[in-house]
Amino acid sequence: MTAPLLSVRDLRVEFKIRNESDMPWTRPRTLKAVGGVGFDLQPGETLGIVGESGCGKSTLARALIQMVPATGQAIWQGETDLLSLPRRAMLKYRADIQMVFQDPLASLNPRMTVGQIIAEPLTTHHPDQKSAEVKTKVKAMMDRVGLLPNQINRYPHEFSGGQCQRIGIARALIVGPKLLICDEPVSALDVSIQAQVINLLVELKRDLGLAMIFIAHDLSVVKHISDRVKVLYLGRTMEVASSHDLYANPEHPYTQALLSAVPIPDPIAERAKVMIPLEGDLPSPLSPPSGCVFRTRCPRAQTRCRDIVPELTQGNHAVACHFPGPVRRTETAREPA
Repeated sequence: MTAPLLSVRDLRVEFKIRNESDMPWTRPRTLKAVGGVGFDLQPGETLGIVGESGCGKSTLARALIQMVPATGQAIWQGETDLLSLPRRAMLKYRADIQMVFQDPLASLNPRMTVGQIIAEPLTTHHPDQKSAEVKTKVKAMMDRVGLLPNQINRYPHEFSGGQCQRIGIARALIVGPKLLICDEPVSALDVSIQAQVINLLVELKRDLGLAMIFIAHDLSVVKHISDRVKVLYLGRTMEVASSHDLYANPEHPYTQALLSAVPIPDPIAERAKVMIPLEGDLPSPLSPPSGCVFRTRCPRAQTRCRDIVPELTQGNHAVACHFPGPVRRTETAREPA
């Protein structure tokens, strides 16, 4: 087995929070956005990260590229801990690790043309390249992601949401990265456009040999692009397995509830589907529940869940639950007809 491209160990992100009404001598509260996440990412592999809004998915992605401060380790190619690097030293690795953001239009500079936006990483990391060479590469990349090269002098507001996301993908790929971090890249797009962007990413991954971290809250989207899937809840890993195993045999009640909410195009199968309720709202990360953070919404919760934090099991299908297993009759809101 090849060495991991990226090895993350015990990654934690915490923020100190103060309210305007707090007195100067009042201690700030600690918001634990990510609490000890770890994984290995192989070259050419796609890791899907899923969970509800507020579970720390985007914060995890930003921590990997030092957009937010974090502790722990993120070992790049078995040599360099990205989290311990000074910000200036991190610039050396920016070309190898690129990011595609959630809002396609907001991530593009409205004062720059498409050509200037896509060329910016090249001029930053390879300033010695001639302008004619840069322009040739930009047009080739535009064609690669499904944009017309003659649109090179247009501005972002002249494009649709799907086209703007293609511009963002072109900008990320122009420097030939080894890892592409996609932070909910299709959540702001229509369903038909989502499929086009997902198919484009799958094609680029196959042709360029990219590794990807694909973040989403829609498990149906993650299924078609990911080799492995990690499920987060309040910044902690609940379950991680291969895409096939996770969707075929989910063992954590949180994963089962998320999967039951995914619509099935077949109306007969949709009506026969077992629905699993997910009661209540996501707790505040400022005051997470003791023990298992999911226990306040879990149909299997017992005293042990309140008192002891469940450890993530070892193996290809890992679960952080005291009582894992298939769906139980008492947990379902509606049984199949």
